[in-house]
Amino acid sequence: MKLQNVTGFLPDSPISIVRLPGVPEPGPGNAALFAAARNVAASRAFVAGPGATATALWAMRAGAAVTYWTENAAEGQSLAASLAHNRLPAAQCFVQADFAGLEPATCDAAFLHLPRGREMREEALRLAAAMLRPAGRLGFVGATREGVKSALQQAQMIFGQAGIVVRKGGYHAGLAHRPDGDFPFPAIHRTERDIVVDGVPTRLVGYAGAFAHDRLDDGAAALIAGMQIPAGARVLDLGCGTGLVGLAALRRGAHVTMTDVSARAVLSAQETLAANGYPDVSVTHACGAATVETATFDIVVTNPPFHQGHGLHFETVQFFIEEATRVLKAGGKLYLVANAFLSYEPWLRAHFARVQQVWNDRRFRVWEGTK
Repeated sequence: MKLQNVTGFLPDSPISIVRLPGVPEPGPGNAALFAAARNVAASRAFVAGPGATATALWAMRAGAAVTYWTENAAEGQSLAASLAHNRLPAAQCFVQADFAGLEPATCDAAFLHLPRGREMREEALRLAAAMLRPAGRLGFVGATREGVKSALQQAQMIFGQAGIVVRKGGYHAGLAHRPDGDFPFPAIHRTERDIVVDGVPTRLVGYAGAFAHDRLDDGAAALIAGMQIPAGARVLDLGCGTGLVGLAALRRGAHVTMTDVSARAVLSAQETLAANGYPDVSVTHACGAATVETATFDIVVTNPPFHQGHGLHFETVQFFIEEATRVLKAGGKLYLVANAFLSYEPWLRAHFARVQQVWNDRRFRVWEGTK
């Protein structure tokens, strides 16, 4: 597993953070939340949201017992590795698609790094309300460009009163208190759609939080059009999302394995495959191809993410290229789709003997790398 040590700056002193590819480094969002909350006056704290590792460490170093929830395998593993590295007690860590096992109304404080998307932000705020005791305090932070103003309105709707108290570094951080009343765990939004994939009518089942959970992403459609999958090939769908690319490979006669860092994506892929007649395909919740043995696949297909928030971020792309090289047999092929304005060719040529474009249009390119 590819781990990196970075230094995070907590309010009292620096701390070493161990992170996996794609996990946000500590930054201005953490600083804004720390300034808003000022201290962790809690015996038990709930922490959640993308980039919350440093916040969980801050709460634990202040003496709080932490309950941490994420559906992202890399985030969960990064927190566990960081706690061990800093010789802090283990957190009560839930890395899963749903909220099974969480104990409601048990926390004095909750700290949220708000996810992107109105639906996901409301889910996170309702989850925090469910975890807090009456009068428990919520601290939340979101990027100015990612809808934090509407998040404040959502927090006011759920908590009654909420306000932004810190604006810095492109982030707004706010506070609220949990009122009396019943706050159940939020329902996870599930959708079903009839779409067409590779010319075949398809039932798509998706859960909020998975990428493109309610549609065939245009990049995935380009990858399906460009990938060349012979019958009988062993194929890995790396970062499978809702599983539509892997499903297209199955329909062409391949033996397919899928993996994704998102538990919501894994659940979406499993249900989509079952709805289309493939209930027994292996779909693994993991960072990259961590559960896959070296040199075991003929083909890897991938539509890697290249955003972190609104910015371009290519760490996961490079990691996926390295992972594909590792798991492919000699002569095996990688099919990778990228937006036309992104230049992945130098990274591909650094790892593959032969690299070429096999499909393109105005918006996308599909690259083939031969090991």
